[in-house]
Amino acid sequence: MLSKHSDAIAPGGHTISAEGIHPNVHFICRCLREQGYEALLVGGAVRDLLLGRQPKDYDLATSAPPEAVRRLFRNARLIGRRFRLVLLRYPNMSVEVSTFRGEPLDKQNGMIHRDNRYGTWREDAPRRDFTINALAFDPLAQVLHDPVGGLKDLQRGRIRTIKPPRESFTEDPVRMLRAVRFKVRLGFEIDPQCEAAIADKLHLLNDVKRHRLAEEIQRFLTCGQAVPAYREFDRLGLLRPLLGIEAHRWFVSARALRDPLAVMQPFLAEMDRWTAAGGEPIAPTVAQLGLLTSLALERYQRYLLGADLQDQPAKLGRSKKQMPRILAEWGMLNGQIAPALAIVDAARVLVRAGGKPLRDPGAADALPGIREALLLLAILRNVRGHSLEFVEKALHNLHRLPDLPILDHPRPANRPPRRRPLARPRRHRPWPRGEPVPTPPGGRADSRVARHGKRSTGRNTDGK
Repeated sequence: MLSKHSDAIAPGGHTISAEGIHPNVHFICRCLREQGYEALLVGGAVRDLLLGRQPKDYDLATSAPPEAVRRLFRNARLIGRRFRLVLLRYPNMSVEVSTFRGEPLDKQNGMIHRDNRYGTWREDAPRRDFTINALAFDPLAQVLHDPVGGLKDLQRGRIRTIKPPRESFTEDPVRMLRAVRFKVRLGFEIDPQCEAAIADKLHLLNDVKRHRLAEEIQRFLTCGQAVPAYREFDRLGLLRPLLGIEAHRWFVSARALRDPLAVMQPFLAEMDRWTAAGGEPIAPTVAQLGLLTSLALERYQRYLLGADLQDQPAKLGRSKKQMPRILAEWGMLNGQIAPALAIVDAARVLVRAGGKPLRDPGAADALPGIREALLLLAILRNVRGHSLEFVEKALHNLHRLPDLPILDHPRPANRPPRRRPLARPRRHRPWPRGEPVPTPPGGRADSRVARHGKRSTGRNTDGK
């Protein structure tokens, strides 16, 4: 068993209490253990419990393959592209269950592209990014496992990679962004060797899929500490490759090319203020549109923020034709280009009409994306000094506005889910009463016709 290894810490040697873990986690571990599998609580949940914080999510690692976990739980769903995971959904939470990983076989220039090779916990722990995330806890035996010295780094407040930093960042360049996230969120310091390796591996972010970078950008925008996070990005040189400024210079303003952090500062401060206020959650598509607007050329800002149609209509017309190309080439919307265009059009209508559609329920229902457009205008109030008085008044009635059905939008709790209408039953016309069912020559009546009483198809049954 795992508890026999030298890295196992007995219940009296750590500060994690079994009562602080959600009952669903205990239930999942117990079900897997009854089937003969190992199950451990891993990742950020163990780190937060050791720091005395309440975990925001729970991750489990097990020796069971994903298909076995899916058969064991009815609320299971397979997710993941590079590595298959099982998502267990509950009313107020979800738990990710991953299988122990082995050393990957598919590497190209040191970067991992496929990761579906299973192993044991001893092989899985060194595969993780940082030592503070390689801690594991057994909720049933209340034993803490520390195979790479993560507890000592956690006590010192240090972020250190398990493998040599250059090798670790080459395997997954997103780990450079995650190091900044943990520094800002936990108040730790990045190991000097890791900072030196980040300066050498900046160019690898250009090879990362844009949807993975979009997920990281969204986490930083909505963490409540976007301003210090992007300052750290700028200090380490990660800001330009993260935003793709060099590759998309043709729609980024000259000021943003010189100093992107100064241009983004009002938008980031508004995102932090919005998150601290605890208001309506900002959908990822809306946050990405706000980020793009803060970086775009002035003519695109004028278009996105609802400039008057009488003000240089030729340039505005060209902007409208180029907007789908801009959103597609930027690649940060994860396929949500059509909903993003609807949000932009709704924002333009709101600004030109002075918020009049918000006072008319019929006009609000007929304008797709009006709810997201109002949120977009709310977080862009300080970008170009717009005075939009109707935004403050309309935010109080935000829950009454219809939402745009996009994939990443958090649906309001007071609105029932949309259901597809039931299919209408197909009615068969019965054979007229009193008339015999036609029988083929020299044979018995067709069982289907005799059973349902349908009319004859008119087919010649005697072959003529």
